[in-house]
Amino acid sequence: MSQSTGPILASAAVVIGNAVIIHDKTWASQARVAVGAAVVAGGLTLMERLLPSAATAFAWLTLAGVLLVRVEPNTPSPAESFADWWGRNP
Repeated sequence: MSQSTGPILASAAVVIGNAVIIHDKTWASQARVAVGAAVVAGGLTLMERLLPSAATAFAWLTLAGVLLVRVEPNTPSPAESFADWWGRNP
């Protein structure tokens, strides 16, 4: 497995987990994220043959991006969800 595959698959898991587990979205609504992650992982695997460091850097930047930025406008990012959870009173 290439070095960029792990961060890309983790990015998909974060997006899907945030939407399905935290925000009660359906799995079917997030299937496009899984398909897109598989396509991007395949593309980055091919890109690693020419530019290995650039492909790996892009994969890690993608993971950081999905943690901080909203993927869907109506669903808060994982960082926003965590901040909301952390700020609540018991």
